[in-house]
Amino acid sequence: MIRFISLDKLRRLFRQERGVVAPLTAVSLVALLGLTGAAIDLGALYSARGELQNAADASALAAANTMITYNSTNLAIAQPDVALTNAKNYSKANKSLGVVLNLRQPLGDDFTIGYYDNRAGAFDPSRVGLALNDPSDLTAVRVTVRRDEQANQPVRTFFSGIVGVSEVGLSASSTAFLGFAASAPTGGTTIPIGVDEDALKPTGGDSYADPYCGKSITFHSENDENGSWTTFFDWPANSNTVDEFVCGCRDAPALKVGDMINITNGNLSNNIFTHLRDRFNHEKSGGQWTVTLPVYKSGGNSGAVEVVGFANMVITEVRTSPYKDVTGFLLCDSVVPKSATGEVNFGARATFSRLVIPGE
Repeated sequence: MIRFISLDKLRRLFRQERGVVAPLTAVSLVALLGLTGAAIDLGALYSARGELQNAADASALAAANTMITYNSTNLAIAQPDVALTNAKNYSKANKSLGVVLNLRQPLGDDFTIGYYDNRAGAFDPSRVGLALNDPSDLTAVRVTVRRDEQANQPVRTFFSGIVGVSEVGLSASSTAFLGFAASAPTGGTTIPIGVDEDALKPTGGDSYADPYCGKSITFHSENDENGSWTTFFDWPANSNTVDEFVCGCRDAPALKVGDMINITNGNLSNNIFTHLRDRFNHEKSGGQWTVTLPVYKSGGNSGAVEVVGFANMVITEVRTSPYKDVTGFLLCDSVVPKSATGEVNFGARATFSRLVIPGE
């Protein structure tokens, strides 16, 4: 059976529906506006936090890269005050939502400089502070950059004030580590001699152990040699190729930890020692010549060997035939210019720091 509904009844029905829909629409709009406002505020806070982290990273790296300098013989010199100045300058060169980021004053623990133990993932509390003047005590910088009540004002929200959150405090921290040389630029390796790691550190010992600073080392072409001639990436490793690097006619290539280089312990020509002696006499100052050498993994004396680090040696004598040897000593508390950071200590510090990634 077909039922017919009167027009009046339809009008009443629509009025009832409108009465229900109107409040639901109002509630939905409020909720939608609230979610939109929260999304806008969260986006702004996320952006502000990212800008704080960028500022902290830049400040920490700038400070760590300059907390040590070096003289004409590559000896390291501590300058923590310069590191602090650069941390401040790099921080305030950044902004967070348009606000210049100054470091907190007084600094408190927003700027920490000193000895950082990578294995422990922490600073040694007995070896921190701006008064440090021993380069070996300076291995890292931690910087905290803020937008809160302590510095640079909290971040103001756009919509969250409706629910009582009108501002939010944010901060970001970054640690930059300056370790030991893990690379050398083109021409950074001075002469084509590689050093066996066992000549510089306790055999089979902790890779973090201190090297034999000041130890006298003689390179020669005998079975008990503690170093070898290298032609770097060139093969074969023979007198002609070695001599090209000895005389300074060719720059050594850029090297890094993990590279494989070619070495030879053969009895090379006297011309090589003559050219090396001539170069030593030209370069030496006060009877000494500081050179940067690659350190290779123990166990090889010819063929390809792995680079495990870099060392600065001070050559004190070069003798030609019949001796054919080179004598020097390991220079610690020194720097390899333009070098990246590694962790194995052969006495030579890096120039460029790296960020410490939490949990690495």
